[in-house]
This record gives sequence, C-alpha cells and structure tokens, in this order.
Amino acid sequence: MRKIVLLLLAICFTGVVSAQNSNTELLRQGVSKRKAKAEANAKIDKKEFWIGKVPVKNGKATFEKAITASGKSQAQIFDAMSTFAQNLVENSGHPTVSQITIQEKEQGKIIGILQETMYFKRSKWQTDFTEFYYQLTIDCSSETCKITISDIQYRYEEERDIPGEYLKAEDWITDDAAFNKSKTKLLKEPGKFRRGTIKRINEIFETAEKFIK
Repeated sequence: MRKIVLLLLAICFTGVVSAQNSNTELLRQGVSKRKAKAEANAKIDKKEFWIGKVPVKNGKATFEKAITASGKSQAQIFDAMSTFAQNLVENSGHPTVSQITIQEKEQGKIIGILQETMYFKRSKWQTDFTEFYYQLTIDCSSETCKITISDIQYRYEEERDIPGEYLKAEDWITDDAAFNKSKTKLLKEPGKFRRGTIKRINEIFETAEKFIK
C-alpha cells in the first residue's frame, strides 16, 4: 500500500512539474511574440511615420502632392478632379458637413471641407476613433495638378456617449508634438493620430492619381 501511495505522489509531482514547465514555456513564447511585434512596429514607424513625414507650412500641418498627367488639358484634369472630390464627399459618411465649397473651372480650382471618421481600433468589445476634419484644395493646370490637405483637426471620442475634445494637427501630430524629447519614439496618443492621418492622406493621394490617369 505504501508503495502505491508513493507511486501516486511521484506521478502527481511529475504532472505538476510538467505543467509548470509548460506554463513557463507559454509565457516565454508570449514575451517573445510581443517583443517581435514591438520591433516590427518600430521598423514600420521609422519607415512610414518618422521625422519629416508631417510637413509644416506657414505654421500649419500641410500635405501636398503634385500629380502629372501627360497629354491632358487643364479642363480634362479639372473634370477628373471634380469627380474625385465629389466621390470623397459622398463617401465621407458625413453629408451634413462634407461639401465642395469652391469649384471654378476656368481657374482650375476646387476647394472642399470634409469630415470623416478615423478608426484606431474597432471590435465587438472596444471602439477607439476620432472625427477627422480637413480642407482639400486642388489646383489644376495643363498636364498637372496639385492637391493640398490642410486645416486638419480632430474631435476625439473614446466613448460614444462622451463629447469629444477638439485637437489641432499642429498641436498633436507634428514632429515637435508627436515624439518624445529625444525624438527616438512616437508618443502613445499623438502617435496613433499621426499614423492614422498619414495613412489616410496617402490613401487620398493614391486615389486621386487613379482618377487623373
């Protein structure tokens, strides 16, 4: 009987040790995965969102893109960009705010104000988002056009029932505002706004190129 008891205790002890070793390995793997993810995110930050990726012009965060359309007249480019701008307005999700305010074909100028919802995180359990406001200016000429996005503001709402806080891009996503003092790391909150803004503006510029070419 004693031998049986000792055998059972040995089996139990072996099982406990095995479980502890298994848990330790799982924890080690978890730490390793988190570290690898952090390193990958840091590489993306340095490639896509680092110093100089948010230009400041006349004291304002201003993004500009020149697009070449060889062989196309100013009128052709204007028509294409008018369709592009209207498409942005119609798909903004905020028809009471987003609108084209100036559309002058002879001068080749289009100006619009837009509101979009920018999501940082979207799941069944948590939604983190901000309202994203900006002015779109398009200057068309023969074989080229320049798109400018400026006057960027946000109204941040982590909880849908709480009124958001208005934030200016100049105070939130510029090199001076979004990085730590030594400029070696993006700050948590400004960083997510900077990433989201750069991604969205790049999407807008890429879409404009498709309309014009």
